[in-house]
Amino acid sequence: MSEINRLEAMVASWYKDSPHLPKTGQTWLADNVWWLALVGLILGSLAVLGTIGLTVFTSVILTVLGGVYGAVVGGFAVIGTLVFLALSIVSLILIGLAVSPLKRKAKKGWTLLFITALVNVTAIVIDFLTTFNLFGLVWGLIMAAVGGYFLFEIRDYFVQVSPARAIKPAIKKAM
Repeated sequence: MSEINRLEAMVASWYKDSPHLPKTGQTWLADNVWWLALVGLILGSLAVLGTIGLTVFTSVILTVLGGVYGAVVGGFAVIGTLVFLALSIVSLILIGLAVSPLKRKAKKGWTLLFITALVNVTAIVIDFLTTFNLFGLVWGLIMAAVGGYFLFEIRDYFVQVSPARAIKPAIKKAM
């Protein structure tokens, strides 16, 4: 976890001199990021299902119409797509795990979103290495930078909850 904290500090230094959202915008985003993550989870799940169907259909068409060459190209594309899909599924799982802590404004939720962003950047780079789509790489990295900006704008709203502090309110409610 210390590696994630060091990486978080390094990325935070990239955004520290950027213009900041107004406090009301930061507060609104921090209060509502949990349901925005939930919407992203639902839409991302639909996208993964669609990508799986499209990949199978495309590989069959390339094999039937392209013969041996089509099968080779299709196989290479399918391998890259499967790696990308695996990383997308990991991202969706991380987002799903982050929703509840984000609702409580726990640092764990924010950290899970940060790890998700790192996984997404990895997926963008791997996708480039398998498809050689330079436009996809550039566009993906720009979108990752914008997402990182918003993520680091709300970073201070999420606090680390120690286990002792988390138990005390539950004990007081029981009395």
